[in-house]
Amino acid sequence: MANRGLTSRGSMRNDAFQFFPILIFSVAISLLGFIWHQSTSMEDIYLQRVQNELLIRSHLLEPEVRKLLERPDVNAIDEFGNRIDKLIDTRITLIAADGKVLFDSQESAEKMGNHLKRPEIATAFGEKIPGSSVRYSATLSTRMVYTAIPIEVDGKAYVLRTAVSLKSIDDVIRQARRDIIIVGLLVALVTSGLSYSIVRGISKPIESLKFNAARIAAGNLDIKLPIPEKGAIRELALSLSNMAEQLKYRIDEITREKNERDAIFSSMTEGVIALGLDGNILDINNAALIMFDLPENAVGLSFYGVVRNRPLQDFVEQIFREKKTLETEVTIFNVQERSIRARGTVLKMNQNQIFGTLIVLSDFTQIRKLENFRRDFIADVSHEIKTPLTVIRGAVETLQEGAINEPENAEKFMNIITKHTDRLNALVKDILSLSGLEQKTRASERDFTVLKLSGPVGTAIELCKERAEGRKIELNFEKDDNLKVQGDCQLLEQAVVNLIENAIKYSGDDSVITASINTDGNDILIKVADNGCGIASEHLPRLFERFYRVDKARSRKLGGTGLGLSIVKHIAQLHRGSVSVASTLGRGSIFTIRLPRYQG
Repeated sequence: MANRGLTSRGSMRNDAFQFFPILIFSVAISLLGFIWHQSTSMEDIYLQRVQNELLIRSHLLEPEVRKLLERPDVNAIDEFGNRIDKLIDTRITLIAADGKVLFDSQESAEKMGNHLKRPEIATAFGEKIPGSSVRYSATLSTRMVYTAIPIEVDGKAYVLRTAVSLKSIDDVIRQARRDIIIVGLLVALVTSGLSYSIVRGISKPIESLKFNAARIAAGNLDIKLPIPEKGAIRELALSLSNMAEQLKYRIDEITREKNERDAIFSSMTEGVIALGLDGNILDINNAALIMFDLPENAVGLSFYGVVRNRPLQDFVEQIFREKKTLETEVTIFNVQERSIRARGTVLKMNQNQIFGTLIVLSDFTQIRKLENFRRDFIADVSHEIKTPLTVIRGAVETLQEGAINEPENAEKFMNIITKHTDRLNALVKDILSLSGLEQKTRASERDFTVLKLSGPVGTAIELCKERAEGRKIELNFEKDDNLKVQGDCQLLEQAVVNLIENAIKYSGDDSVITASINTDGNDILIKVADNGCGIASEHLPRLFERFYRVDKARSRKLGGTGLGLSIVKHIAQLHRGSVSVASTLGRGSIFTIRLPRYQG
């Protein structure tokens, strides 16, 4: 990370100075342009000045030339031209109208060609005005400035041309250009140095801001930005620092809100699924994942592909189609059958644009089971009460019809009424007892006391001993007086009594029933074993349900209400325990109450 930081800073430093070649190149181009412009302007000024001086000289020479042309004397013209050339260092040329050179102060006229097409001469002859030009002279092998003025003598046209060499001017311009270049280079060096210092002074805080801005972009919002003491960079640094603080505050706020939403979302017992318009899952909570047995990375998957429930898929399509809040009930089959109530509505953005749908799923399987259980319980209770009431009503009607006047029949029917009244009383008693147990919760544990199990089990055996002796059944008790539990003595006693009475009912005469207390790890086991008729294996899972009987006719004949074992189960659960049964048909059964052992 340190090497990466150094590399990053080195890269930023290189970036800061990578435009220096461009700066130097720009300065060089500007300098060359300036030199070219200045030298060209200087040259133009010199040329214009020389041309003006040549024209003045030509006009000053014009009167003397006219006099010489009025009396043609070649020697006089040559002498005049040579004298003037030496005096003012000016080449003088006289050209006739046909372009023939009549005289030249620096070259033999016979050797010079026709000059009619020379620009300055053509202008003087053609437009009758002074002409000028700058060109290279092949005769003298140097660059020259020429001016020409028209002269008319005795009706004949002539041109007087004056010229000077530009060699001295070129030397001056060359020297000027050299001086300008030297000065320009010095200016460029000074400018580059100043620019380097300025850029370095600006780039250093900019590099720091750029480096820290990259760290902010990477998510490190706790950094402190260096703030320059003055300058425009200070305002930029302050703005960036303020932006980082605001960004950190906003992100923290959004993160907090998201965590709160996720916590609420995850802790909901209802399943929640948000779907996009394409049917893909936008979000889903844990309850929905468990409900449909989906993987944790279900977000992004197609709802129609992972939730294979046609009624629920049709419900989602209906919401998209009708664009309103709807409810339905569906049954899903995963690990077990579940009854689900679904409520769905469309998701809108800016109150207009629909971008998906939200489905809230409530599992009311237990409620449905309780409803079914309540319905079945009412039906069972009604059936159980109806039978003795019918018998009692029949006996009463028989007595009312005259049997009450027959002592033998009257006693018989009165015994029937008493028997079924006792049965009704036992049934009501068991129902009230079971209802009271269901209303109790584990909060009742605060009323529990620490007790030795041998006490309530021994009392239960004593309560059942008389009935067992009437059937010549031997009751044995294998006990350990040191085993303790935390519980309700009367309830535990009732549970054991129900198990022993149940064993007595279904055991034959001269049989043995054994109640025992022993340990299994941190649990205490209360066992009631008999060698009676036993129970078929298909009946064992439902044996502790209300009103469930293996042999209904025999059970009613023996006076059972069908609630005894259900009461045992609720008492065991209230004590954080459980009850189970192991039985072999024709060989007997063993009922076991498992309770947590008191560790105090």
